[in-house]
Amino acid sequence: MVQIQPSFHWPFPRYLLIAAALFCVAGDLRADRFYSDDPIRAMPKPRPVGRLPMRNTEVLYDFVKQSFTQKEHPAVDAQDVNTLGDVPDSEWFTNRHATRRMTREELQRGPGTDATPVPPYQVVAGKTEGITPGFRMRDSRNRLYFVKPDPYTNPEMATAADVIGSRFFYALGYYTPQNYIVNVRRSDLQVNREAKVDGLGGKKRAMSERDLEDILREIPRRKDGSYRLLASLALAGQPIGPFRYEGIRTDDPNDTIPHQNRRELRGLFVLCAWLNHTDAKAGNSLDTIVEDGGLRFVRHHLIDFGAILGSDSDMAKNARYGHAYIMPTGGQTLASILSLGLYVKSWESADYGGMKAIGRLESNVFDPEKWKSNYPNPAFLRRLPDDEYWAAKQVMSFTDDDIRAIVETGQYSSSEVVDRLTRILIARRDKIGRAYFAKVIPFDNFSVANGELRYEDLAAKHGFAAPGQLAASWFRVDNKTGDLTPIAGASGLRIPAEATSGYFAVRIAQDKKTMTVFIRAAGGRYDVAGAERKRE
Repeated sequence: MVQIQPSFHWPFPRYLLIAAALFCVAGDLRADRFYSDDPIRAMPKPRPVGRLPMRNTEVLYDFVKQSFTQKEHPAVDAQDVNTLGDVPDSEWFTNRHATRRMTREELQRGPGTDATPVPPYQVVAGKTEGITPGFRMRDSRNRLYFVKPDPYTNPEMATAADVIGSRFFYALGYYTPQNYIVNVRRSDLQVNREAKVDGLGGKKRAMSERDLEDILREIPRRKDGSYRLLASLALAGQPIGPFRYEGIRTDDPNDTIPHQNRRELRGLFVLCAWLNHTDAKAGNSLDTIVEDGGLRFVRHHLIDFGAILGSDSDMAKNARYGHAYIMPTGGQTLASILSLGLYVKSWESADYGGMKAIGRLESNVFDPEKWKSNYPNPAFLRRLPDDEYWAAKQVMSFTDDDIRAIVETGQYSSSEVVDRLTRILIARRDKIGRAYFAKVIPFDNFSVANGELRYEDLAAKHGFAAPGQLAASWFRVDNKTGDLTPIAGASGLRIPAEATSGYFAVRIAQDKKTMTVFIRAAGGRYDVAGAERKRE
């Protein structure tokens, strides 16, 4: 059965039009299949919000819930896409590099303008307990930063991962913090008299210079005595806690689509697989209330990228991560018992290169379809081939030099590290393109020129497959019912002579897969109104 991808429209204003029509006219009030503004590229301005409470997600609860309560779910199409299957700009996602190529400078700059911390610094809070030491500081311009170090075992690894991650995910379309690598000297730091520190049992107490010394003692020092640190600029707006990968936030009037049905969260699986972001979970997100032109609304961010690539923040990533859940499923457990531990999995013997600044990351064993986050993510589990295809388009928009440009922002001291990490990400990128472009007809960027439908074959463009033979048939589209009526004798990609006004469709078949492209004709002009891909 053909899965029809619903046309996405912002409901509020059209509901008003329908309500008005009830009082003004009689007749068929069924919604049109397409509208004159399809495909929409950006959501309307959000509706204003008032005061919203802080909501936290308990990490252990989320881990247990997602690890033990997941089950099979029926296939449901993504609900936040336009008629082309793309995600319109919103406070969740903004089309960037894949839609409008960013310059090398823009890729390296990432979100916002340059906000590199300027010394001297006032330490305003610290953390001495736990695995990873850290503190918060304000620079000489009173900007607040969250500060984290590298582990002693792997200098440069975690700080580089956090900076690289913020830039990749920003270029991919998400909202991320501004992350910077800074070299700080002890003389640059002073404890603010109002500073607090987390003590025993999580109780806060006044912070002293000695507490700062204790934190710095756990941070590797460079030969010149300075500390290499990750400084993450506090996000704009009022924090109200993380978003979840399922359900909605009921007190936000703009949060109307269940998160597990958002394409940018389903497709995030593919992007996380590329960058090995195994710690993709609710706890590594943050919603803030921001204000623009007097309008207050919620913006959704991805944060904390210290556990991407080969890093696990406080150590090199366990080789298992990315290949299996932390909590094995029943089948994995049984297989391990039956093999008596003698069966060596491919990732256990993979060549990780031995570069401490990278940690454990490779591309030879990597299989994008088998990749796993640390524990099940409800949006990832509901992804469908068209979600994966959309995400693969984002990944494949990065050229080899684009990837190198962002890797360079990690400020590695060795060019060999830059070279190796770039090669790994290029290879992982190509595996993603091959895997997900093969599941659907990978035709995109449709247009009509000289009376003919034009398209870009993404698989052929990237050298994954030679252009194949295709068959095309044309239909007239009833814009009220969506019914398709065949146009006799019309084939190929030329617009039929009778397609002078209204909506028409061309169904393309290739290698046992099909897709349908919808065209709007009016006044001698032809516009692509939408596209649907049939899933196998």
